[in-house]
Amino acid sequence: MVEVSWLAFYLLLHLLLATMLVPVLLVAGGSRLKHQPAIMLKLWYSAALLLIIMPMLLLQPWALDQQLMPWFQATISPVLEQSTAITAAADIPASGQTIQQVRWPLTSQLIYLLAPAFWLWLILPLGALVRVGKLFGGYYQARRLRQEACQAPLKSFTSPVPVLQHPAIHSAMLVGLRRPQILLPERYLTELSPAQLECVLNHELCHLQHQDLRAYLLQQMVSCLFWWSPAWRLAANQLNLWRELRCDHEAVTKQGDQILYAQTLLDCAACTPPQKNAGAFFAQHFLRQAVLTRRIDAVLQPKAPGTVWLSAGVFSAFMLWLVASLLLVQQWQLAELPARHAQVRLSQLKPLAELLQAVQANDTTQVVKLLQQGAPLDLPMPGDGNALMIAVRQQLPEMVNLLLAYGADPNVSSRGDGNALIIASQLGDLALARQLIAAGADVNAVVLADESALINASSRGDLAMLQLLLSSGAFINLQVETPLSDGPQMRSALNRAANEQTRQFLLARGAR
Repeated sequence: MVEVSWLAFYLLLHLLLATMLVPVLLVAGGSRLKHQPAIMLKLWYSAALLLIIMPMLLLQPWALDQQLMPWFQATISPVLEQSTAITAAADIPASGQTIQQVRWPLTSQLIYLLAPAFWLWLILPLGALVRVGKLFGGYYQARRLRQEACQAPLKSFTSPVPVLQHPAIHSAMLVGLRRPQILLPERYLTELSPAQLECVLNHELCHLQHQDLRAYLLQQMVSCLFWWSPAWRLAANQLNLWRELRCDHEAVTKQGDQILYAQTLLDCAACTPPQKNAGAFFAQHFLRQAVLTRRIDAVLQPKAPGTVWLSAGVFSAFMLWLVASLLLVQQWQLAELPARHAQVRLSQLKPLAELLQAVQANDTTQVVKLLQQGAPLDLPMPGDGNALMIAVRQQLPEMVNLLLAYGADPNVSSRGDGNALIIASQLGDLALARQLIAAGADVNAVVLADESALINASSRGDLAMLQLLLSSGAFINLQVETPLSDGPQMRSALNRAANEQTRQFLLARGAR
């Protein structure tokens, strides 16, 4: 089952890989390879496939056997884990105290800001449904055009598929997957010469020979899922363009007259009225001025690159992209990221919601029943936290004891929700704080956007809670960087003190 966090990382990784791969192909398309449309089309097909498949592979648990740089996975972990947390410490001889700073890597802050738990499941399917609706609308539009079209009077050209004419379309198009047909505008039959009509029909038959209509339909179906991706939209446009250029190249080769074909393109563009085409969704129109100029240039100036240069260039580009992808895996530990940040599986949503609801209602019997049935005890629901955090927030000591007895981890945190001890310090509940500390809660645990228990107690001016945490080993000079959303600054118990009394209390105990 796909996790929400996995999907968020897939989206992010897809866009990052696209920024490395797409520019290479755009540059290649502007070089001598622009006169080799068949090769460029294969490259763009490969790129489109890689942009879909590669992020999936990199996010698999087996994608990397050894984690070489384990700094990222604990960016929302206790500060005591020096192997993973990024800290900076400076000794102050005068007081004997140590100032410890926790700074958050930019990547974890971006994940915190851009990867909420549920908005992906709301926006992405909605956009996909809109795209699917347009796809079906285009299908019925093409079907209506076929029904309204009539046989085209062609005497000097024999086509393996029916050739029809229609007054409402303004460019030739190939329609029909099972029973393909070529639709021609009526103006083509009166304004183009027989030789020019042959150029147009040869072009459409090239699309038929290469099964371009099926490829285009598959491309549109993928676009329904990747509507959010500018990289996929660019790749889809390039696929359309290079398919058209490939058919131009093959039609010119078959026709043998480059000047005639170029003139046909110009005359077809002249036959097209300035208003928006009324063609079907499956029609691919490439008679706009910028694209038309490129098509004519490719027809009139065919140049073949050297085989050695072509092989070396393509091989080097893809090897560079592959190496960059592997370095990205090593740097970010992509295989482990979804498991470290707000994991919510769709299959777990219902039992998790039922457990949290039972805990909030203080229904001990139902909680025990759900736990025995395998409800996720330590899984946090974004916006609420896990079962233990809710029990602490509701100040239910008996429920806290029950959950701890079933093995609840007091150090589980949730971005924006803190952890159980932070919540207890925010509430000023000394009894619950003692329970959690006795159960192994880390008094120095730091959570992005929630700081630490000591800093929260100081911001409330809770001297009793401060005394409890300090006596339990809390670092009085721990400084935590706030996320980008709050404006980067270093917060500590001293600079967050609620009043002068709290400030003097901390200074007397060595706060700096």
